[in-house]
Amino acid sequence: MKLSIVTLGHVHAEDLEPLTRRFSHLEQLVLDVPPRAPLAQHRAEFNLALDAATADWILIVREREQIDETLAQEIFNAASVGSARGFRIKSIPVYAGKPLHLTKDDGEVRLFHRRNYLRFANKGEWEEVTVQGTVVRLAAPLRSITFASAEEHREHLAKHGTPRSWPRRVWRYAGYLASTRAADANTRQYLWIEAAYDAEQS
Repeated sequence: MKLSIVTLGHVHAEDLEPLTRRFSHLEQLVLDVPPRAPLAQHRAEFNLALDAATADWILIVREREQIDETLAQEIFNAASVGSARGFRIKSIPVYAGKPLHLTKDDGEVRLFHRRNYLRFANKGEWEEVTVQGTVVRLAAPLRSITFASAEEHREHLAKHGTPRSWPRRVWRYAGYLASTRAADANTRQYLWIEAAYDAEQS
């Protein structure tokens, strides 16, 4: 079975490796767009990638996302059985080796059958990938890698941000906690470090 993978940004082969043991052929189609950009902002590029795809099933992966064994098996099963025409997949940010709990994520349509893609939905102005037929959610998520450690996180912000004063940091951290309702230590550590810097303005 073949699978065409549309990637946003640079996706390493090893991030897709579990799929290679399940599909006979993987085809990667790279979109030269910002990795986190909504696809609705790049419909023309996305449509061109689909026109170039040779497989019936299309998977969308963004830079820094990884597919583990569980998700790879779910993707293979979904494409093999074809019980639905589209599948939503969550993308869970991973920080220092553990999931971050920042916002509720219902997932995007990331896996779908090419013949059921509705490129002219809403007169071609769709807000998310739209397919004709049943759309269900896969249980396993994509893993979106952020920083390997708190030290790496601090070093990145020190290079690309401006330090906040202590009172402003505490105020911003309180706002982060109120909006995310984060209860786990890993997410709280991430937010505390984020609160220490203003993002660099381009």
